[in-house]
Amino acid sequence: KIKDKRVLKLIRKYLNSGVILKDMLVKTEEGAPQGGPLSPLLSNILLDELDKELERRGHKFCRYADDCNIYVKSIRAGKRVLESITKFLKYKLKLKVNKEKSAVSSPT
Repeated sequence: KIKDKRVLKLIRKYLNSGVILKDMLVKTEEGAPQGGPLSPLLSNILLDELDKELERRGHKFCRYADDCNIYVKSIRAGKRVLESITKFLKYKLKLKVNKEKSAVSSPT
């Protein structure tokens, strides 16, 4: 998706740089460090496909980085959409969904 070699090189450097924990440099095994400056960029790149899928389905939604709200008319519809989008993320994008952060709720 990204063709600019400078951007790809910068992403690779970030991913290979490791993190500092308790004043020690620790090599990262996989992924981008949570809360790091690269995390929102990678989320937006990867989840662009989710945005297109939600638009294709006609859903109203709001997403920033890896946080997403999908607006539907009923709790029942919310449960259906949560299940189908979870499958889309798991099988199509190969992502893990945090069930604790994922919920269906009514407006307050």
